Amino acid sequence: MAENLYIEIEAKQINHKNEKICGDVFLKKRIKEDKRIITVLSDGMGHGVKANVLATLTSTMALNFTVEHRKPERIAEIIMNTLPVCSERKISYSTFTVIDMEIDGKVNILEYDNPPALFFRKNKPLSIKRDIIEMKNPDHKGKKLCYASFYPQLNDRIVFFSDGVAQSGMGTKKYPFGWENSNIEEYLSNLLSKQ
Repeated sequence: MAENLYIEIEAKQINHKNEKICGDVFLKKRIKEDKRIITVLSDGMGHGVKANVLATLTSTMALNFTVEHRKPERIAEIIMNTLPVCSERKISYSTFTVIDMEIDGKVNILEYDNPPALFFRKNKPLSIKRDIIEMKNPDHKGKKLCYASFYPQLNDRIVFFSDGVAQSGMGTKKYPFGWENSNIEEYLSNLLSKQ
């Protein structure tokens, strides 16, 4: 990526019905000395205050550990070990997507349990190879992270979201399994082609 490219970041959130606080948290940080911009989206279990606390803790840790160049598996392990355990489900749970953009280089993406990020080049879907990192720590053995890197071009777009978007409309006649990534990708591609 050429250093003269402009990186634009936008986020949109909608709270769960009758909730004043969103269960998803989006953070971004520019690290001038490293010429990097890092964005994080986390979705806490449930909704409202409880979900927001989990997502805030997760997104803050993910952002800080990414700034420190920690390895993906180590970032996930620390987050999973730190989150409080739900009294009902007996699990600590929050999803996350981390996008680390080097202003003059590549983009690195780390995903855990969020829908896969979507990529567009020239307003068309772009397939990016993802590597699966299976966690080895006994407490989290078998949990899988997705990791991808690519070199963007001018006007490339990355769209990432929580399962609240992918599951929209679930149970309806039109979307019995929710909106799903394929429909979101088609919608975005059509939207971008009209610009």
